[in-house]
Amino acid sequence: MPNRRRLFAAIFLATALAGTASAHSLQELEDQLFANEKFFQPVDVPAPSFTLRDAQGRVVDMTDFRGKVVVLYFIYTHCPDVCPLQSEKVAGIQRLVNLTPMKGKVAFVAISTDPKRDQGATLSDYGVAHGLDPGNWSFLTAGPDQAEDATRKLAKSYGSEFTSEGDGVEVHGVVTHVIDQRGRMLARFHGLDFDPANLVLFVNALTNNLQDHRHEAELGLWSKINKLFR
Repeated sequence: MPNRRRLFAAIFLATALAGTASAHSLQELEDQLFANEKFFQPVDVPAPSFTLRDAQGRVVDMTDFRGKVVVLYFIYTHCPDVCPLQSEKVAGIQRLVNLTPMKGKVAFVAISTDPKRDQGATLSDYGVAHGLDPGNWSFLTAGPDQAEDATRKLAKSYGSEFTSEGDGVEVHGVVTHVIDQRGRMLARFHGLDFDPANLVLFVNALTNNLQDHRHEAELGLWSKINKLFR
């Protein structure tokens, strides 16, 4: 059965990643996804920075992930509905990515918006419970020297609103963010109904540095404009 699942995953990936080969730039891929994936939102802004703690209490900074594509999302462990569903969806995407050479090039990061409850073993146990591989998945939270709402404010800066309703309940949307190797947020996948193949496709494009082609094209255009004024 495990071998059969790996075969299905390999077929799935081959089908999904074939789309990357047909796209010659990130803009072209974004246009394809925008036409076919209604939950995909292309963006191009610096990802808000952070300094947080992991399950072992170690300090983790946003810059620690430079050089890797980052799939980042916000949850809290005692969320009764969408958070576990989002984590399991991300776990499925992680399994697909980790079957490929992308494994060492992609980091998956969850950030808790309830640091009062989510510390230590609560963080690491959550990953195990939802099938996430700690090899390239981290669950971060605010440290003891930070405000209780620090990660909710961070989530808002990413475009994900978490509103405390009391009794530990938070009302929030569901967004999965994709950040490139230089720390620029280039996509948001909204909700739980997006096709995971499309997120894998986008991540694969970034690991192959398709975004550099767009940057080169922009520099080429700027160079041509400059020549007009010489």
